[in-house]
Amino acid sequence: MARNIFSGKMGILIPAALALLAMLLTYQYIHQKERDLGFLAEPIPVLMVNQNVPRLTRLDQTMLAVEQIPRRFVQPGALTDMADAVDQVTIVPMLQGEQVLGTKLVAYGAETGLAVKIPKGLRAVTLALTEQGAVAGLIKPGDFVDIIGTFEFGDFNKSDQRTYTLLQSVLVLAVDQNMGIESEAARAVAQSAGNDRDRQALAKRAMAMAGKQDRPNVTLGLLPDQIQKVVLAQETGTIALSLRSMFEDRSTIKVQPTDMKELLGIQEQVSVSPLRWREYRGGREGFGIMSE
Repeated sequence: MARNIFSGKMGILIPAALALLAMLLTYQYIHQKERDLGFLAEPIPVLMVNQNVPRLTRLDQTMLAVEQIPRRFVQPGALTDMADAVDQVTIVPMLQGEQVLGTKLVAYGAETGLAVKIPKGLRAVTLALTEQGAVAGLIKPGDFVDIIGTFEFGDFNKSDQRTYTLLQSVLVLAVDQNMGIESEAARAVAQSAGNDRDRQALAKRAMAMAGKQDRPNVTLGLLPDQIQKVVLAQETGTIALSLRSMFEDRSTIKVQPTDMKELLGIQEQVSVSPLRWREYRGGREGFGIMSE
């Protein structure tokens, strides 16, 4: 008669070993689940909007907040650094408390337009300038300039030109179609160039092909009443821009207008003709000059 392997001591040890193995496997499974749950529950910083943000809105720090969110609830592509979102433009509306995703933001460019770059309270106006009036095309978006106007006074017999500083410390929003963002074509070509000279030449060529060549059409950010003055000045006189240094503040100074006499240092003297008279006496005509 065959002996039962579960009889005697073996009948106790084998079930005990199986039970111990099952307990170890269960413990390992539970421990792994706890680790997974703990990892998913770990709070990490996530960037969120603290208000409703419409489409095509430039984000600033007042619209953003960093919140601690469990890892399991963090959406793919969520941003964690505020610097990655500030000054970016939303391409879709965002609701308060929504996580900021990189796929919902875009940098300034042709697709966002100029309106999102205009500071609150200002308006954009474009001045058609000569090359000299635009500082030889060296003005760039983000610079600050003074607006200079030259006007002619008088009539056909005598005219007088005067130059005025109309406005100071005016923000440049764009130069031609350039809003401060290099075109993708120029960037790609520049990165593929082997040295600085080739990089600059190829970037210029790519920008020209993309229609980004610098031209003396400068768009400025002004208050509504300032725009009226500048438009009138452009229609009646000659406008030029003076580029301000990036190392000075935006304070303004009082500048007196300049005319030709001041330019040449001429002290014009006005001659006054003496009073002349004519007299008839006894059929004779006489002339004289009245002295003081």
